[in-house]
This record gives sequence, structure tokens and C-alpha cells, in this order.
Amino acid sequence: MDTVFTDRTATSNAFNVNLLYQHREQLLTTLHRASERAAHTGHASLASITMPVPQEEPSRVFLAFEAMHVGERFFWEEPTGRKVLVGVGSATSIEIGAPAAITGTIEAWRELQRDAVSAYFGENQGPSEEDPHSPVLFGGFSFDPLRPQTTLWHGFPAGLLLLPYLLYQQSGDKATLTFNTMIEPRTDVALLVDSISNDLQTLYRTLEQPVPEQATLPAMLAAHHTQLTTQDVLPATDWMKLVERVVDHIHLGDYKKVVLARAVQALSEEVMAVDTALLRLRGSYPEAFKFVVQRGERYFIGATPERLLRAQDGQVQTMALAGTAPRGVTAEKDRQLGMELLHSEKNRQEHEIVASMLKLALADLCSELWVADVPELFQLHNLQHLKTPIIGELLPGRSILDAIAVLHPTPAVGGFPRDAALTEIRNHEQLDRGWYAGLVGWLDLDGNGEFAVALRSALVDGNSATLFAGCGIVADSLPASEFAESRLKLAVMLRALSGGE
Repeated sequence: MDTVFTDRTATSNAFNVNLLYQHREQLLTTLHRASERAAHTGHASLASITMPVPQEEPSRVFLAFEAMHVGERFFWEEPTGRKVLVGVGSATSIEIGAPAAITGTIEAWRELQRDAVSAYFGENQGPSEEDPHSPVLFGGFSFDPLRPQTTLWHGFPAGLLLLPYLLYQQSGDKATLTFNTMIEPRTDVALLVDSISNDLQTLYRTLEQPVPEQATLPAMLAAHHTQLTTQDVLPATDWMKLVERVVDHIHLGDYKKVVLARAVQALSEEVMAVDTALLRLRGSYPEAFKFVVQRGERYFIGATPERLLRAQDGQVQTMALAGTAPRGVTAEKDRQLGMELLHSEKNRQEHEIVASMLKLALADLCSELWVADVPELFQLHNLQHLKTPIIGELLPGRSILDAIAVLHPTPAVGGFPRDAALTEIRNHEQLDRGWYAGLVGWLDLDGNGEFAVALRSALVDGNSATLFAGCGIVADSLPASEFAESRLKLAVMLRALSGGE
């Protein structure tokens, strides 16, 4: 990737289109360099231009991008708002079908990386820990690319990474806006600069408009209470019979753990407000990853507690997250439930399977690996889990995509041994998981990135939504208890979509 740093001129309001006019010559130079690269290689080259902007409320940017009508949107927020990405449109995409959904992505990512030209206009001193000038792709991977896809997940392929046309990125007290475009040898770069300027002006005007009282956060949350009717995709009795079947086969030695998912269909009389559901998730689950991925008229939205991998400067961080208990209504009850979870043989067994598999899989990719000695409690709004942090140093030439390829799906969402568990799920679960229990996240062209396991999620299509939840079944699992646990997990998205308690 060829990176250009221009003069570090501060600007009072960088959302204003004047910034591009101030740097028009540098912008033209960057685009011409991409055009020359395209002429040399014989195919389009990426031009990526990033500038500092004032911080905006990310949900407002998400709404403003919809008003621009330049493409589909996505939203990503790490726990406690450490990093937020809001994107719209697509400069290019990497779309890989089964069975090479992840491995096929690696070569396409490296090819895009080789021919990219990027520039940063602003006051930054150069590359930082969060590296604001490296182009960022966003997307995800399905849970099981070998399972035939139904119409439910049309538009969500086995593997998809999008390079957005516009990306608002917020990290700490800094924010940037990035334009991405693919340049052909004969692209009229002067005309392209005018087009980018017009889009920036549209965004600036949209964000400058005063927010009506009825569109403020409290008003939106209060006004959008939606009555939902729900129905199990697979009847409860049938699902609990599946749990019984899995327990029987565990006792026979066919496998040690299988994660069974179930789905609920929710309907309303009006189109479900995805933007409002996102606001609710952001307010209620600060410790979770929040995400929205739009494909056509459908939105995959969720708040998941589980990171699969984070990669930064060659170091990878992951965690084993398995074993679940509810939160207590009082502090004393909460402590009691937490202690019971920590000492539960069933939950500790389920958790140890996940931790052992992660450690084994990463050993071949890392020069060093650190695993916590004992699990700790990871507490969410209505649930608590067992968590074991794991950190490794990637070997030279390895990337986050290589790690994903060997880790996904983990025993936390599939089972153990993996092949036997996946075969059981394919043959008997009777559910197209699609991207549920798959991966959602981002990576840049320098190999940094983060992917979370897409739990506590729903696929929204107009006035209907399919909500998903899964439970890890081990030798002493009880069908009624597992069904009750799944209801706790489904409540996350039911509350977000309806506004109810």
C-alpha cells in the first residue's frame, strides 16, 4: 500500500467541503497516482483519502448516511465506545462463496492491499496505534459455509468484506472521514474530485440541520414502542427433543458438545425501526459489540458479548466465552449466581472445551501464547458468562484472516469435536443460521482488525424479524433449562425491536 502524507493543516470544521478545496491539488495528485498504478497493473487501483472531522454522535451519522442515498450502510461499535465505524456505499467488495469463504478472502485482500494509494489530510503526526489513514473493510462470514443457503439470508454470502465509499471513524477523542474509490487508468480525476466534494457538502448540510424535538434520543425511544407477535420457528417441544437427542449421543461418545440454535419469528404492524433498535442496544449494552449490516432492504443487527479476535501490530487477542447464568435482581443474588456459575461443573466443562480448542488452534500461528489460569466472570445487562482471555504474537506473514480461518467456528458456537458437531447441526438443527453465530467485524490493509461472534442478533426485513439464540449442550444439559437460557438470550433483541421491558 502506498501512503501519502500531506501537510498537517488544522481545520475548524473539517466536515465543511472547504477542506477538500484547500487540498484540491494534493487530492488530484493522490488520484493521479492511483490512476498511474492502475495503468501499470492493468486493473483498477484503490484511492483512499482520509481527513480529520469534528466528532458527531455516531447514530446521527448513521441516519445522515441514509439520507444521502449513496448505498447500503453499516455500523460497528466496540465495547464502551472505544472504536466506532459508520459506513455507507461500496467502493469495492470481496465476496466469496462456499466453501472457501475465509481462505478465498485472504488473497483478494492482499491484492487490494498491493495496489492501494492512500492519503491523509490533517494535523495528525503520522501513523498511530489506531492508524487513521489505512483503508478499512467491513463485513462478515457465515456460521457454516457448507450448509446450503435458503432465501432467508439472500444477499448475505458466505464471506463478504466491503470497502465503503464513505467511512466515519471515531476512536477516543478523534474522528476521521474517509473517501474510498477505485480508479481506472482513464478515470477523469478532476470530475471525481467534484463528485466527492458534492457528496461531502450533502453530508455536511445534513448534519448541520437542527434536530427536531421528536427526533432527539429520549423522544425517539419513548415514541417507538412496537407491539410484536412472536412464534417459534421450531416448536419448543421439538427443540427440546433435539437437546435430548444430543445429550444421548454425547453419552454414546459421538461428541462432547454441540451448540443448538433456535429462532423466533417476530411480526409487527409497521416497519421495524432499525435505527431506534440500534439506539436501544447502544444504551443498554455498553459492554457489548453493537453492529448493523444492511443488504438491500434487510438489516442484520445485534449486540454480542463475544470477540473472536482482535489484531493490532502483530498481536492477537481472543477469549473463551462459554457458560451462562442470569443476573440477579439484587446484589446479593447476583453474587450468588456468579459464584454458582464459577463452580458449576456443567458450565466449567463447556468453557474448558472452548478454551482448549482456541489455545490449540492458535499455537501454530503464534510464536508466543498466553492463557489466563482460571476463568473470570463477564457480566452483561441480563446475563453473565465465564471468560478466559488469550493473547498471542502472530508469526511473520500471518494475519487476522489466517487466524479466523483456523478458529471459526469455535466450540462456543459449534461444538467439539468440530466436524462431528457441525455434522450434527447440519443434519438435525433445522435452521439456516446464515450469519448468526458467524463473524462480523473489520480489518484494514495493514492487517489490524477485530471480529466478533454474531450472537444476540436478528435479521430484520420490513415488518418481520428472525431472532436467534443458541445453547451449548453437554453431557448433563437439561432440555427445559437450555430452553429457558435461550429465552434469556432472545430477550436482548426482543426488547431492542419492541421497546418493551
